Amino acid sequence: MQTMTHITKKEIAEGYDAVADKILMDPGFYDHCLAMYRGYRGSVLDIGCGQGLLLKKVRLLASPGSFFTGIDISGKLCAMARINNPDAIIVQGDAESLPFKDSSFDIILMTEVVEHLLDYAKALYEVRRVLKRGGVFIVSVPNRDWASYDFYDKIRNHTWQPVDDHYFRFEEITGLLARNGFRIEKYRGLDNLFYYGWKHKFEDIAAFFLPLLHRKMKRLVFKCVNEKE
Repeated sequence: MQTMTHITKKEIAEGYDAVADKILMDPGFYDHCLAMYRGYRGSVLDIGCGQGLLLKKVRLLASPGSFFTGIDISGKLCAMARINNPDAIIVQGDAESLPFKDSSFDIILMTEVVEHLLDYAKALYEVRRVLKRGGVFIVSVPNRDWASYDFYDKIRNHTWQPVDDHYFRFEEITGLLARNGFRIEKYRGLDNLFYYGWKHKFEDIAAFFLPLLHRKMKRLVFKCVNEKE
């Protein structure tokens, strides 16, 4: 795989085509992300929709008459998403240059995507542009302040995806969201403080009583509101 400095969007798309059947998240992760908001309705966009598994879940939660759109840079992932969401519109495209009109969506989801982009600020500008004023934005990123990051970073494969994960510090991602016009209403940590295992359910209980532990989980998920004028 190539580095972010030299890789092209075409190469990124081809890279994700090559691993399309290997990009899997635990269904419980998506459930936690969707639980950040109650009241899915209207026009919903999933950016970096992958196989369309999150979109499939939100369709089951949304009010009747809602409309669903997914976008991904990988043609193979888009084909898989269409199979999983036959009633949704699935578009192959670039998160940094969204092919949608201004203020097109009521709700935008963007889970485990920002960390693989070449220009985070440009992508968030695009989210803000196509999201209606007062619209809801749910976004997740991997957490550089994760308690087990140093151990995990030594053993993880940095090259299996075309663009390696960028792990965000809490201040980095919250500052990026604020600068791009998003007001954070709430956040939580997901996955684990320590490396994978049975301890995680107890970590969730501990974080309920000690909220700062959320900042030490592997991932961070935010519910934001678009405050554009």
